[in-house]
Amino acid sequence: MKKKILISAYALSPVKGSEFAVAWNTVTKLADHHELWVLYGMSDDHMGDTQTMRQYIIDHPLPSVHFIEVRGSWLANTINLLNKVGLGWFFYFAYYLWQKEALKTAREILKRVDIDVVHQLGPIGFREPGFLWELDKPMVWGPIGGMIFTDERLLQGKALLTRLKFRLKNSINTYQLNSGRIRTAFEKADVLFTSTQSGREIVKEKFDRDSYYLPEVGILKQMPFDRNKFKNIADGNVELVWSGSHIERKNLELCLDALAKVKATNWVLNVLGSGPLTEKLKLKSSQLNIADRIKWHGHLKREEAINVMAQSHLHIITSIAEDNTTVIFEAMSFNVPTLALNHCGMRDVICDSCGIRIDIDDRDMMVNNLAVALNGLLTNPQRLEILAKNTGICADSHSWDKRLVRLENMYNEAISLHNERKRVPEILMA
Repeated sequence: MKKKILISAYALSPVKGSEFAVAWNTVTKLADHHELWVLYGMSDDHMGDTQTMRQYIIDHPLPSVHFIEVRGSWLANTINLLNKVGLGWFFYFAYYLWQKEALKTAREILKRVDIDVVHQLGPIGFREPGFLWELDKPMVWGPIGGMIFTDERLLQGKALLTRLKFRLKNSINTYQLNSGRIRTAFEKADVLFTSTQSGREIVKEKFDRDSYYLPEVGILKQMPFDRNKFKNIADGNVELVWSGSHIERKNLELCLDALAKVKATNWVLNVLGSGPLTEKLKLKSSQLNIADRIKWHGHLKREEAINVMAQSHLHIITSIAEDNTTVIFEAMSFNVPTLALNHCGMRDVICDSCGIRIDIDDRDMMVNNLAVALNGLLTNPQRLEILAKNTGICADSHSWDKRLVRLENMYNEAISLHNERKRVPEILMA
């Protein structure tokens, strides 16, 4: 049944990735079935930068979507100036104030529209749950992410500043998960869903609430299996691909160390992306004597990057912390299996049929286990074709058609639970 849904997205854009794409894909897919009122505050670089969305609404109006720009208060915009100059944590203070403005806007909407269900959609971090639970409407909150506690073993060999940064984040997560306002938001939402299974476990442990698991990213289009790229794989090179920003969290260094221990030489690593560590990583590859087998593509246009991914035989992720990186789902959509560390979102999305997961251990052991896994695939590359076929099968469970069914079920459950809660006082008063 068609519903009137109020969505708080904050970051929303038809052309950007990450949080912007999570919200955009959700909104546009839901718009085929429901009428939406969408609150947003950013479509470009910073809070209040909405030129992309403003122009898009003019050029490509969506009849079933009411896009409502929520402007930050003077104080929110002033605080956000500190975020703009690189002091990122100040964003959360500004975003807190933006959520206050979003609540005011939502209340105005409710004066003229009988909203069926409210969805606190994004950004996906648990740190700022907003205030829409105050509306006394059926409410869904999710995907909820950011509840990641970095294993100390992943920080072995890292610079002191990097280790301190991740330890501080662990401490902040512990503190904020005990925040009274965050606890209230978890208690008030009718239905919760988390972006990872570990997040689901934390929600149960900390708040005694059941929740659903649904990653923030889905597959928009599944490509047909490309048999041609496996025809001469036994006689040529296996195309490996690693994609991401060259920062400590993405941990490309671990991948390079593992490849240096691989005995087989029938491989090429395509590195997509760039960042502050690029030159340091290039130097490391030379020191490890593997520089001649690495192609540094830099930051490519999306179409070019996707083409590199599509032509690859194996995707590698070595991140220290990640809810669900979009690149896993892009790889799956092109039937490319993934080799990853067995934690965070990778633990949930990748299975033994569509990839290989390496357990978290001491760094030397992880390097060795990654190398053993890679060597096994390189000496028997036909296994990659089997994994690729299975990846296409596994990808179906992440299709947007299936996501829409699950979201619809959550909305219906939220409405049912909310109505049931409202009836209890009426029955007691009768």
